[in-house]
Amino acid sequence: MRAFAKVVELRGFAAAARALQLSTAMVSKHVAALEQRLGVQLLVRTTRRVAPTESGQRYHAHCTEILAAVDDAEREVGAQARAPVGCLRVTAPVELGNLHIAPLVPGMLRRHPGLNVALSFTNRVLDLVEEGVDVAVRVAPALDSNLRGRQITTSRLLLVATPGYLRRHGTPRAPHDLQRHATLSFALSLGAAWPFVRGEERLTLQMVPRLLSNSSEAVRTAACAGEGIALLPTFLAAADLEAGRLRTVLPQWSHGSLRIFALYPHRKAHPARLQAFIDVLLERFGDDPERDGFLAR
Repeated sequence: MRAFAKVVELRGFAAAARALQLSTAMVSKHVAALEQRLGVQLLVRTTRRVAPTESGQRYHAHCTEILAAVDDAEREVGAQARAPVGCLRVTAPVELGNLHIAPLVPGMLRRHPGLNVALSFTNRVLDLVEEGVDVAVRVAPALDSNLRGRQITTSRLLLVATPGYLRRHGTPRAPHDLQRHATLSFALSLGAAWPFVRGEERLTLQMVPRLLSNSSEAVRTAACAGEGIALLPTFLAAADLEAGRLRTVLPQWSHGSLRIFALYPHRKAHPARLQAFIDVLLERFGDDPERDGFLAR
């Protein structure tokens, strides 16, 4: 179509060939193949000029419209590859999403006027391909081999309690002191088995929590109400620690950490909107994934 339209526009095969950066023979071959496919003669060729037949004139009008639509589509897709446009579908766990992903979205929308964002915060692990999700922010021990992505940051696990609780019940000096305290635990991570590491010392204590919940927000709420000592990730407790509502307990011991990934389906190419989201995450958490990105620097 392009070869035929260019011949009509420039009234010659040689001129069309120069414009298309093809040989004259190749342009002639394209037009001949088109005529053979359609079963009609599109051009009248003489030694001095080339002109469209009546069928060629009608076909040229359609070609012009079709080629313009193709050009528009290519420009739109090309722009999409360069600039973040369209709808970015993001999923994340409820607490992590509400506290740390949602606040990033307004800035993205201001920065990229052609971008829309659809957020799905759920603690259910979604099938990204089946549910049409572009990127998942997940708390996981390792990168899912079925997906592409990268670790974004780390969230340490800390023992925390309110100053009021510690005044009333005393501050534990050693891990075994915790067994005399009310404890609060998130059921879907470590449950009632709490690890303790200090240098070469390693032990795991089996707790009997007063509250065991599959909602880490419920555990945080109970801790902030002074109901006991909780094992919480920094992504949930950092703001309370900074504000003084919670204090760390046994800070000389570590309790492991959670790795946070941005994961996306395997594709040959990714739209610019996905890269824009990754860039925003890196701006927020930094480029060292092993550093806890939720504690004050």
